[in-house]
Amino acid sequence: MCKVNTCLWIIAPAFALVAALVLTSPIGASTEGADIQVIESSPMVEKHLSQFKDIIGDDYAGYRGHIYRTLSFSLHFLANETHRGAIEAALVYHDIGLWTDSELAYLEPSTAKAMEMFKKLDDNFSKEDLSMIADIIRNHHKITTFEGDSDHAKVVEAVRKADIIDAYMGMLTMGMSKANIALVTATIPNAGFHKTLANFVPRLHGWNFPRGLYEVSKIFRW
Repeated sequence: MCKVNTCLWIIAPAFALVAALVLTSPIGASTEGADIQVIESSPMVEKHLSQFKDIIGDDYAGYRGHIYRTLSFSLHFLANETHRGAIEAALVYHDIGLWTDSELAYLEPSTAKAMEMFKKLDDNFSKEDLSMIADIIRNHHKITTFEGDSDHAKVVEAVRKADIIDAYMGMLTMGMSKANIALVTATIPNAGFHKTLANFVPRLHGWNFPRGLYEVSKIFRW
């Protein structure tokens, strides 16, 4: 977790950037030369995400799109699908605490909800899968690289970079080509996802922005 003063310096400009992006169109780069596989549906994602359709409500299409864009970027970074099932499951739950627990500091509630639902839905994830899923959720807002040469570390880092790309609508490319970003964002509609992000602080804390920013600061770590 960041120290409060440090994180406020980070997240206040970040929120301003997201708000600015919401008022503009996504980057309209050419898709020429794109070589990414765009994933628009998956049984694993739909199985888990559908459990929360009523809770997520009007934000459902936006969050679903965010999951699939981030999944597409993640698997392209990895260049293989060895851990696709674990990645898909992690992405369903990585932000879920925003809705299930109404928490801006949602990493631990999201992790707990994932573990609860895996038992409920009788998913046969290995201990290593469960550890990887927990690390993906807890570190997708990590500011610095998730270090390590293991497959586990590479997966967590790929998802971290992929989430950043989508959260900032391609303004931060994290090494992904602009053509690939353009193809993914053109194929999978935004459906208001970034407006949802920008609205969560006032939705949960009204105009008490200092408290809202303080709560959000808890999701960032070095």
